[in-house]
Amino acid sequence: MTKLKILITGSQGFLARNLALSLKEKKFKVYGIGRGRWKGNQYKKWGYKKNLNTNINLKSLTKYQIKFDYIIHCAGKVIGLEPEDDFQRNVLTTQSVLEYISQNKKKPKLILMSTLAVYGNSKEQTLTEKSKINPISNYAINKLLAEQLCKFYNLKYKIDVMILRTGSLFGPGLKRQFIFDACTKIKKNLNIFFGTGEEIRDWLFIDDMTNLIFKIIKKNFKDIKIINVGSGKGIKIKDIITYICEKMHKNIKPKFNGYGKNSNPKILISSTKEAKKFLWSPKKKFFEGLELYINWFKKEHD
Repeated sequence: MTKLKILITGSQGFLARNLALSLKEKKFKVYGIGRGRWKGNQYKKWGYKKNLNTNINLKSLTKYQIKFDYIIHCAGKVIGLEPEDDFQRNVLTTQSVLEYISQNKKKPKLILMSTLAVYGNSKEQTLTEKSKINPISNYAINKLLAEQLCKFYNLKYKIDVMILRTGSLFGPGLKRQFIFDACTKIKKNLNIFFGTGEEIRDWLFIDDMTNLIFKIIKKNFKDIKIINVGSGKGIKIKDIITYICEKMHKNIKPKFNGYGKNSNPKILISSTKEAKKFLWSPKKKFFEGLELYINWFKKEHD
């Protein structure tokens, strides 16, 4: 275990850098690749032995003359891009990674970060891996295309793939997505939010996510497998906003503009049954994690 070499794509992203630090602490040799502005040896504080600041394609990947044991594909997890950019980051980068793996005699195993959003507006309250696929956003469609590429390369080149369909990740240091945006607006006494407020999401604290990936590597896997990942519990968007208002001592009444309600699933809650087979279960309760996040946000913006 201590000699495993792991490449993480999208290396400067929230999940990637927390994952790199976690795996480094567990004595893995961790390498990174992805777009960003890290200078000098800044990557080392996040646990990377080496990092390449570059676009992810076959040419850039081959710059690493290292026989990796695992590639964890975190790149591309971006919502709100133009359709062409979304396709580039979520689909074409995945194809490049798979093509790179296929050209190796000793093929690294691939862990692909996907999303529960591929299920769309499911009628099921809790999503299992057998739930019907019905993506309703460009982001979810492109994640599904990335999954299908993995299935094709698995069949053609016998690449071992683990697809993780995750809920909403959060934790201190996250400077984008809903919770960050909500904290930013509430601090400024703004009260207009996207959606309806009734949307329900499954939130997973970052440490629980990195721990699951470690458990997956520790137990190992073969062929291709899909696992839904989350806490197994859903929280309404409007309840999160109310909690943030209370903790930030802001007396505002949230209003929702309905924007995105046709492209955002109403309920996304993951079953934890398959993930628990790796001797894992989430430890951090949502509102405990949210309080940690709010405290971090306050320190960052004092």
